[in-house]
Amino acid sequence: GEMHMEMLNAMETIGFDDNTIHSILRLITAILHCGNITFSSTHQTTHNSFADSCTIDKTHSSLTAARLLGVKYDDFVQALTYRDILAGSNEVIRSPLGKGASEKGCEALMKAVYGGVFDFIVERVNESMSKRNNLLDVGRGVVVGGSASIGVLDIFGFEIFLTNSYEQLCINYTNEALQQQFNKYVFKLEQTEYEREGINWKWITFPDNQEVLDLIDRRHTGMLALLDEQCIVGSTDAKLARYLYAKCDERPRFSATSAQRADFKFSIEHYAGPVEYCTEQWLEKNNDQLPVSSANLLMGSEFDLLSKIQKFIRSEDRNGRGSVASTSVGAQFSVQLSQLRAR
Repeated sequence: GEMHMEMLNAMETIGFDDNTIHSILRLITAILHCGNITFSSTHQTTHNSFADSCTIDKTHSSLTAARLLGVKYDDFVQALTYRDILAGSNEVIRSPLGKGASEKGCEALMKAVYGGVFDFIVERVNESMSKRNNLLDVGRGVVVGGSASIGVLDIFGFEIFLTNSYEQLCINYTNEALQQQFNKYVFKLEQTEYEREGINWKWITFPDNQEVLDLIDRRHTGMLALLDEQCIVGSTDAKLARYLYAKCDERPRFSATSAQRADFKFSIEHYAGPVEYCTEQWLEKNNDQLPVSSANLLMGSEFDLLSKIQKFIRSEDRNGRGSVASTSVGAQFSVQLSQLRAR
């Protein structure tokens, strides 16, 4: 409709050619078809024992998704229903995945491709703006030290639900950082300026939430750093929870009752109030890496745009574990938040 045409016109204006626009829309369509893929459970005999396995239902959506991604259908099925792990120097062990694991793998593939396309678009927009800015400077005979940029701040609301997970920690962490930014500029700096100018002013006291920020993002000892450590060593949700208890028990804003410890939960005293968190799936969410079989599938694609977005896709290493060198979701989130606050 009208909004679609407006988007296409905007892409042309920013410098996307017709082939790139078509390729982006093709990938988005492939992702939408992946969302309609269904799996059926089967059973296989592996090493004299039965193993849960599954297969992709051969439907219009599954066939179209493979075709749009530029891969063979059989390879597409193998990548989503089997897990490859390197054993030794050359031997690859291929084990079947159950229906639930394959569904999660399909979701990971969709998320990775969509995230790669998004980052590709952002990079192209930045390049286009930088070129336009440089041309403008040259035309004016002016040399400047920086370039134009666009910042997007998605304002989060403080979240507290019956069950709070990793997403809520990131959202509430953002709120803590923005609250401190607000306190700094509205209270601290303004009141300091009043004092400097000799204005008759009654100092307003306000709670300082630095302890919460230190608990979450302090280098080496913050919860995000501790989570990264556990991701690297291949820990479990239960081990992560016990590690957090051992490292954070003495921190002023952290608490965990006996009942919470039994369920691998803990509480943080945020500026808006206490929030109980559950550590289930934190390791997986923080890694957020594409299984190596799916990564190999994309690398073997004949689709040119998939090759271009490979650098934006985070995947497991050949051993089926997260890469130590890759940046975790928490680390990326913290860096981006720091950059935002520094602007």
